[in-house]
Parts: sequence; structure tokens; C-alpha cells
Amino acid sequence: MMGINKYIGEMDEIFRLGSPAELEESGIKLTSVVTGNIPLVARESLLPMMFWMEEKVIEKSIELFGRLTRPFYLETIVIDQLEFKVFEISTRIVARTNPYTSGSPYSDLTYLDMSTGRRIAIEIKRARDMGHLLKVLT
Repeated sequence: MMGINKYIGEMDEIFRLGSPAELEESGIKLTSVVTGNIPLVARESLLPMMFWMEEKVIEKSIELFGRLTRPFYLETIVIDQLEFKVFEISTRIVARTNPYTSGSPYSDLTYLDMSTGRRIAIEIKRARDMGHLLKVLT
């Protein structure tokens, strides 16, 4: 796991402004436009489930495609009972890596002061030097 973050939009602040009915009366429509992201550290009790979900994605990708050659992101929400609901798996570098220009609290444990893009570049160079470039490129 390289990082975790929270979307920021009016949904994050909406109840500071009033009830949904009051906002509607004022002409404010609720949407879910993302205006930014905040890096965060997950509750320690959630980490085993997060790692389990990641392992299942990797296992399934091996079963379906033979291997997973790129970073992936589990787009989730966490409900009141502290259960994850995955609504998308992105197999690309998504905008949520932007808060981590020099590493996240999690990536720093393995790759000190390194962004996701730089880590991928190093891994591609390493594969090239070992003669395995075609194994990591799709």
C-alpha cells in the first residue's frame, strides 16, 4: 500500500452550512464534485482489511491475466460499521497520488521521499537493466 486519502468537496462541509432542506431552500444543490484530496493515515484497525482487499485484487488478476504489471487503486467508501465498499478498481495512476509528491506516510516506510511516478520510473529502469522490460510494459 502506497497511500490513502480523502476526497474534498462540498459534501465534506455541507452540514456545517445547515440541513439539506435549508440548503435547498437557499438554492444550493448538493453534488459530489471533487475539488481536492487530503492525504491521511488510516485507523490501524482498518489496515488488515485494506491489505486483504489488495491481496484479493492481486490474486484475481493473476487468475484472470497472469499477472498485474501496474499500480492499482481501490476506490472505496467506509460505512458507519467501518466496512469498506469498493466501487471502482483503477489500474492506472490516478489523481489521488498528487498529494504525495514526495511520498505518503505509507510509501515512506518502503521508499523514503519518493513519489509514485518516480518509484515506477525506477522499477522500469530496473526491469530494463535486468532484461525484463517487456514483462513490465503492457
